Amino acid sequence: MKIIKWLCQSVFIFCSFPLWAQTELTILTSHEPPMNFEQDGDINGIITDYVKLLMQHMDIKNEIQIAPWARVLEAGMQQPNTLIFSAERNAQREEHFYWIGPVMAKRWYFIARNATSFPYQQLEQYKHVDSIGVLRADNRETWLKAQGFTNYYPVSNLEQAYKMLMSERLDLVLTGDIEHAYMLSHHPEYRSLVTVFYVNTAYSYLALSHNTQATVLTQWRDAFEEQKFSPELQQIQQNWSKKLGQELQLNNGMFEFSN
Repeated sequence: MKIIKWLCQSVFIFCSFPLWAQTELTILTSHEPPMNFEQDGDINGIITDYVKLLMQHMDIKNEIQIAPWARVLEAGMQQPNTLIFSAERNAQREEHFYWIGPVMAKRWYFIARNATSFPYQQLEQYKHVDSIGVLRADNRETWLKAQGFTNYYPVSNLEQAYKMLMSERLDLVLTGDIEHAYMLSHHPEYRSLVTVFYVNTAYSYLALSHNTQATVLTQWRDAFEEQKFSPELQQIQQNWSKKLGQELQLNNGMFEFSN
């Protein structure tokens, strides 16, 4: 009877632990080339390579999973023991995550079919444009809404937005400098598109959901600090500079294009 009682108590104690104490880390990203994307069954990209480097350094063999960004963000906000990348940091997201470190700076621009149709010099003037394509649930959509824009049109991915812009179903697309460089390097048909207005600069982070074990958070933050200036990270920088046809800089562990 004593043995049965001890077993029952043990089961009760085990089941009383929170779920995150029993589960491995879930690692999620979305399709956002060149940062993260799926190709031939593999998940690649600048930040994916960065995360794989950190995982290798920590001897973590978890699988990276890819899903639409809205789902990735929701999982990160609601599901414990989850790492998402790359998430731009803003006031709405601040309290939902532990922020490991910035991995990329992205300068946002409005792009158009031609510059002459949009000679505007003030952000406010772009509120009167008919339609601005932007990624659904992306920080850029949140930012436009916060600035009082009502003329934005959410899309699932940038490829869709660029196609709609070329076919005159959108007037503008709000994109980032690194994404735009990737689109031009892989899709010659978009090289006629032009940037017409600098909008903002945002910073993408690796982020851990709340209720993640403190030891996991410390492990990732330590790995990030240790790899900031590593030869392996510099090799990732050089590889992607060649692929993009434009020099990618490393600034204290953060990728960016030079001004």
